[in-house]
Amino acid sequence: MSIWARGDRTGRVGEALLMLEGQRLIDGLEILPAENKPYRVRVPAGIVHMDEDEAAMFALGAVVGAFGSVARQRV
Repeated sequence: MSIWARGDRTGRVGEALLMLEGQRLIDGLEILPAENKPYRVRVPAGIVHMDEDEAAMFALGAVVGAFGSVARQRV
């Protein structure tokens, strides 16, 4: 079973960014497929333009930064 609704990498990267937006870890998202750097992620510092590889690494880093300490907590 997979948590991803979309099967290709492009879809999964977009979906990961949408999840970050839903968790309010990013302020906004625009995806413009025709552009060289189609992912526009809005953060407090401004809008960051990224290609697919950069967006994938950004999503991973945002998740680790936001939830890494929670995952390491001992009950």
